[in-house]
Amino acid sequence: MPNLNSISLINNVEAASKELETTLVKYMEKKLNGTLEDQYDFDEYEHVQQILDRLKDIQSTSYTSTRDSKQSTSDAKDYMDKKQVEMQDVMYEKRHILEEIVKCREFRSVYQDIELIPLEEFQSKAGPEYLVDFDNQHQLMINRLKYELVIRAELKEQQEALQQKKAQLIKENIKTQRKVDQFDKLLDDFVESTRPVIDALEAEEKATTIAAEAEQNGIAEKMDTSV
Repeated sequence: MPNLNSISLINNVEAASKELETTLVKYMEKKLNGTLEDQYDFDEYEHVQQILDRLKDIQSTSYTSTRDSKQSTSDAKDYMDKKQVEMQDVMYEKRHILEEIVKCREFRSVYQDIELIPLEEFQSKAGPEYLVDFDNQHQLMINRLKYELVIRAELKEQQEALQQKKAQLIKENIKTQRKVDQFDKLLDDFVESTRPVIDALEAEEKATTIAAEAEQNGIAEKMDTSV
């Protein structure tokens, strides 16, 4: 749609063109009628020149206006293209958000498979900060999960403490077992070192036993002879 500047330029061109046409028609009529002087009237010539200059100015202004209009149109097109891209981005983001909403509604969370503390036990043992807004099922589930996390964290700490204690006991048992093994080796070495003495004592005891038996046999023979 033409703007006010374009309409004004068109009106100026039309007025100047009509004025130039009128002047040229008069010139041609004089020339045809033979009333045209050999030297054309200076004022009329100056008037025609002014009209031509005005048309040149209008042309220059029109060119500048057209160039500015093209630039404005190009800027407006770039702006519209930018807004179009932004709108497409918004539509894409909207579609993505809607898809995420559907996924969230269909999502099955891990908490649904967690074996929570029974509700009665939760009510009796949980602190007051976990019992706020108790009638709100969503908030109740959040509070139960928070309480479950605290309890399991405490149990985890106890388990880790017991595991550390167990590891310490195992370490001490290994250390004690090593000492016992060392004592067993020392005892075995001691027994092995006393083996010659034991053998000598056993040999002496055996010899003593044989001598005693021989002596006993000799006494018995003497008694038989005397009888």
